[in-house]
Amino acid sequence: MQAFFVTKRLAFGSEITTWRSVEQLQALGITHVVNLLSNEHRKKILQFKNVRLSFRDDMKPRPRWFYRHALRFYNRAMRKPNSKVFVMCRLGICRSASLTYFFLRATGYGYAKAENTVLRARSCAKIRRCYRECGETFLKRLEK
Repeated sequence: MQAFFVTKRLAFGSEITTWRSVEQLQALGITHVVNLLSNEHRKKILQFKNVRLSFRDDMKPRPRWFYRHALRFYNRAMRKPNSKVFVMCRLGICRSASLTYFFLRATGYGYAKAENTVLRARSCAKIRRCYRECGETFLKRLEK
């Protein structure tokens, strides 16, 4: 398990598979987990407040409800001053990086700043075009 912080309270990375990973995240102050997998490590993830939004990394558009649930969970977590959110997928490269980009955009980061922030945290991260476009469409609808 690896965690890459993009802000003091938001990180992304690979899946939680061991109790040692749980301990490491707790030591980093992680309180909330966005789980983008449908995995068998449920007991470990239950050590955190969590939401499961499992999708394959199939580069297909995500439905609006996906972004609505993710953003609601993130915003609720951020209302608590000491909370930290960890977004996880299997390798911590595409899905988690793309959703982290979405959270940054939703909190006011510009396109370039959000992307650069994610890539500075993890240079091999990939913000998939289809995920970016779905997220941007969702955010535009919120503005109306």
